[in-house]
Amino acid sequence: MSNASHPKNWPEAARNLHAELSACSLHANVRELLADDSCQRVLVACSGGADSIFMFCQLWAQADALGIELVVAHYNHRWRGEESQLDAKFVQELAQQLSCPFVTAARPENEAAFTETTARALRLDFLRGAAQEHSCQFIAFGHQQDDVLETQLQRLARGSGSDGLAAPRPVHFFEAYPTHIRPVLHLGAGAIRMALNTCEIPWREDISNQDLGISRNALRHNVIPILSEALARNASAGAARSRFLLEEEADALDGLARLTLPEAFSGSITLDRAALRSAPWALTRRALSAWLSAHDLIQSMSAPAMDLLMAAVYALKRKNRLSAGGFYIELDEATVRLVSAQVSGQFLVSGSIEAGESIMLSTGALLETEFVELDDALRSMIMQGGVNADLESYVAVVAEEALDVRGWLPGDRFRPIGAPGTKKLKDWFIDRHIPARERKLLPLVVSQSGEIIWVPGLPPAESMKIGTTTKWALRLTYERRDPI
Repeated sequence: MSNASHPKNWPEAARNLHAELSACSLHANVRELLADDSCQRVLVACSGGADSIFMFCQLWAQADALGIELVVAHYNHRWRGEESQLDAKFVQELAQQLSCPFVTAARPENEAAFTETTARALRLDFLRGAAQEHSCQFIAFGHQQDDVLETQLQRLARGSGSDGLAAPRPVHFFEAYPTHIRPVLHLGAGAIRMALNTCEIPWREDISNQDLGISRNALRHNVIPILSEALARNASAGAARSRFLLEEEADALDGLARLTLPEAFSGSITLDRAALRSAPWALTRRALSAWLSAHDLIQSMSAPAMDLLMAAVYALKRKNRLSAGGFYIELDEATVRLVSAQVSGQFLVSGSIEAGESIMLSTGALLETEFVELDDALRSMIMQGGVNADLESYVAVVAEEALDVRGWLPGDRFRPIGAPGTKKLKDWFIDRHIPARERKLLPLVVSQSGEIIWVPGLPPAESMKIGTTTKWALRLTYERRDPI
């Protein structure tokens, strides 16, 4: 019944929907949490799709019994023009029919390089701000069981550990933000839509969910059905059980890490290296992640960078130094500590980016990436050096490969196209007359293997050059927003 007209009586429809699945309408962990105290407020993130409409109706039908108040929030990404406006109108009218406060916002017109990653970040910022404004202790998301396997497959490809594979959790606590709850995580998409259709409850269908160019959609429509058929079992249900078991193990490891290495969870600038070395790798990795998170640096550490930090902690080498955003992690025989890497009031904060996405750098510059199909004219222009290396580069990388973006570190080596071999990046900077101050601010685009593939001002890596048979390339563009 997607995109159908509203039922004549939304309250009655919501109550009927609850009656349809009353015994299991809400995840047990969520129900227990909400029923623990009265007079709590929940911000319901409602896109207008089937899952969030089902969740909203179930929460509304049980609000009195649970002692909760609901505030409905809708973020308009403006993906689909008028259809996006109709989504917002649909959710607003539903909130009004169920007598719930409604809050909304839309993506700014000037938001540059809009991607799936940007969309998630903007939506989450809006939801957390709205929750604070309306004194909501919880934010409810409409993730359901089928979302679990999709998330796991994406994170397996990125090399996630137990915490990453235990997501999305039915209840996720944060120190500085409202608790995230997922009331329908235990229900499959088919059961949700069947119940909505039985009760003649409509929802809005987002046509972009059919776009197989989006990785999650490709997994949902192509990969997971084949996987379930090949295994002759419901792969999504199995993944949901694995997620539950991984959550148990992740929580146990977290508790052990806090007991074994408490200073890592206390906000300390310095850690005892001997204590880190004496603990099992799993506990030390968890403690270091918590330590970096406490200092807002975890997003600056790619998976390979974290592996390097772990290896450095356990190595026999007495002294070492690694980059982490606006800091260096310095190791000596006794300690692991954070030291500011700020240079003349400016520095480049490291980060990561999916090929095909974009990132706004801490310097105000914008690094954009997009896959382009090469025709003969464009391929010839690239191979003949007709690209301004200060501003853009075309590289032959594998689709979907994640890239790291970081600042220059002493000892970095690079081999651009045409060079007989590698030499220190500092020497290339000197050859190109790049000022010392600017070197600290230029982004290095690095592959998951740790190879530098491009630095603005230099040609791309020899190993990534475009050849006569290259059909697709990743185009990297660098735009300074603030003068250096």
